[in-house]
Amino acid sequence: MKDRWKAIASILQRESDVEVIPSYEGWGTGYDPVYIPVLEMWARGELEDIPPIAKVPKGIVFDVREFLKKDDEYSLNTIRHELCYILNTDFFLWRLGQREFFKFGYPPTSFVVLYSLLESIKVDESIIQAHPSAEKVFRLQWTERLKHLGYLYPHHRFAVAFVEEWLGLSTLPKDLHKAFREYLKAQNKEAYLILADEVFGKYISAIERSQALNQIDLLLEEAKGKTRQDAHRGRIMTDVLKKLPQDLQDLILSYKDENSEKMDPKDRERILTSLKNLPEWMREYLKQMSYLDMVERDVKFFSHFLPKTLETDLEHKGFLLFILKPWSGSSPKEGMSVSSRQRNLSERDKRYMKEYGLSEEEFKTFHHILKDVMIYVESFKRKFEKLLPKEEESWGGAYSSGRRIDFKKLQREAPIKRGVFYKRREVPENKRLAFKLLIDLSSSMKKENKAKDALKALLLFSETLHALGMPFSISAFNERVYSLKSFEEDYKNAKASIINAINLLGGGTALEKALIEAMDELELFCKRQNIKGVLIVFSDGEPTRGLKGEALRMLIRELKGKLPVVGIGVGKERNFVEEYFEKSGVRISEVSKIPQAFSRVMENYLRRLISV
Repeated sequence: MKDRWKAIASILQRESDVEVIPSYEGWGTGYDPVYIPVLEMWARGELEDIPPIAKVPKGIVFDVREFLKKDDEYSLNTIRHELCYILNTDFFLWRLGQREFFKFGYPPTSFVVLYSLLESIKVDESIIQAHPSAEKVFRLQWTERLKHLGYLYPHHRFAVAFVEEWLGLSTLPKDLHKAFREYLKAQNKEAYLILADEVFGKYISAIERSQALNQIDLLLEEAKGKTRQDAHRGRIMTDVLKKLPQDLQDLILSYKDENSEKMDPKDRERILTSLKNLPEWMREYLKQMSYLDMVERDVKFFSHFLPKTLETDLEHKGFLLFILKPWSGSSPKEGMSVSSRQRNLSERDKRYMKEYGLSEEEFKTFHHILKDVMIYVESFKRKFEKLLPKEEESWGGAYSSGRRIDFKKLQREAPIKRGVFYKRREVPENKRLAFKLLIDLSSSMKKENKAKDALKALLLFSETLHALGMPFSISAFNERVYSLKSFEEDYKNAKASIINAINLLGGGTALEKALIEAMDELELFCKRQNIKGVLIVFSDGEPTRGLKGEALRMLIRELKGKLPVVGIGVGKERNFVEEYFEKSGVRISEVSKIPQAFSRVMENYLRRLISV
């Protein structure tokens, strides 16, 4: 790592008392693992306040690739902005504002549009007070951001007006100007109350104008024939457009290459009046489609103003989530923790790495866990090898061409001029299955020691499949999906990621996302290798993100049409795996019975493979 990046990191580390690490992999942040559960509850708005020490990250990682062509002043202040943003923001207020907007029928993301921008300006203002030279850098960055925002709705422009005021490009009305200046000087909770009392009323009026324009834009997109990934939304908009009077349909077609704001105001009013006269069920559908589209547009807008050091996701109905990670021991693939591979290894660790792909400490952890499942591995290996007998190459006869001749057949075939007396090398077909393993590491796995047992199950699956020479891939999931081992990756190199997966424990359950990504990977690998595959999902609870109920069942049925999908669920009470995976769901009352469940699944699909 160049001395330049180390010097910048050292300066910021002294200023903030937070570890700062340069990286070529991306941005990231991490918190003390001890405080992660309470920090998540605070970020979700379940706790109004927590100890101040829990809010402070242990460290951040910055991406040096962004600054290769920038000077030191630019680099230093950009990273300083990210660090101050994450240190000073109040996650509870982000969630509180979204809930308030959602409660009144507006997309939660519309709150983030305003709040993310104001919080970012507030951070810059505080930095400039301490480091006046930073003002030039920040003004340049804001000017560049404004150039790339694209088409804006009224509530987007309402938020941008605060930036233009701060840059001196325009002037806010007196009441908003006063509120803005008070906001920049106030503490988090006081600043939020200023917005609630003096800004939100006017801002909501802009949101309502945006919603009206968005409904017209959806009709214009439909008239234009814009292809949508969401086929359901496309069908609804087709029905709505055809339900309008013919003169309005013709009017919309005449504007199809424009957006709603470029229409004549009288034409807009005619269309909106006609939309209000649609049947109630159609109005509700249109409202839902507009809600979803507004969320997408809002996300595209505020992605310019969120901390780069935080990963974010959108929960059901558009709520923004911050994905909080522990600082130490995370998967090295996440690019935000400082694992043993990123530090200088001792000579002893280097020898262990060369031999086992693990440091000495990781090697001891691996074998401590492995000793509990090794007996099953040996048993399964012997059992499954009997189902997959290894045949040797042989020579078969009765062919009309080839290099070797069967002399017995030659004596019989030559006189009758048939010529079927050649031999060919016959190579036995290599019967193989590809397995994709999905392991649930959501918060519910913290109960009853399930996470530790899940890790044992993961090593059992991995060691067995590795011993059999079966290709396999492993992913863990909670609110996100983490790749622990790809099909192409050597198992030796993936062991560290597997045993460190326990550090990913926590968060919600995004089963839909995990299933889709896993099936895409498995299907692609099977097509390339021309073999069959099986997706095995280990989970214990109800999804908290994405599809649920009948919609999730339909998705799983659709995936089963591509390749077999098996769900292994644990729990003495209601088992959601059994509900969603239906006949291919395996219910076990306790985690200790996972080996037997895995054995049944393996034997079932290996016997099917042989019978083909």
